[in-house]
Amino acid sequence: MNALSTMVEAARPGGHVLDLQVIRPDPYIELDGRVIARIDGTGLFAWADAAAAAIAARIAAGDLAEEATDDHEVRKHYTDGAELVDDVAQSKRSLPEQAVPTLRRLLRPLVVRERCRTRLLRVG
Repeated sequence: MNALSTMVEAARPGGHVLDLQVIRPDPYIELDGRVIARIDGTGLFAWADAAAAAIAARIAAGDLAEEATDDHEVRKHYTDGAELVDDVAQSKRSLPEQAVPTLRRLLRPLVVRERCRTRLLRVG
């Protein structure tokens, strides 16, 4: 992974690299605190899994050491359904086809919740 190599090489030995990755399960959409749909994260997870594997290989090789990990929830707020649909369409994720017309018509705020992992990595 080119970006990872660039980050590791740019940090001095003993320096730190911060890794942020999305983790399963798929993100979900809430309206007024109720889950109304899930977002298919398959495309993003394939990319994230490859990045995590590259970091694991660098840890196994002794180039990096994991010092801390934090799993947490991230929320992204949208003013309405059309904004959410357009945002997801520009990402590596997808919405269930049957949910798109309903979501697009929603004129109320929506929240997407997803799980993320932050890792503090020390350069060896």
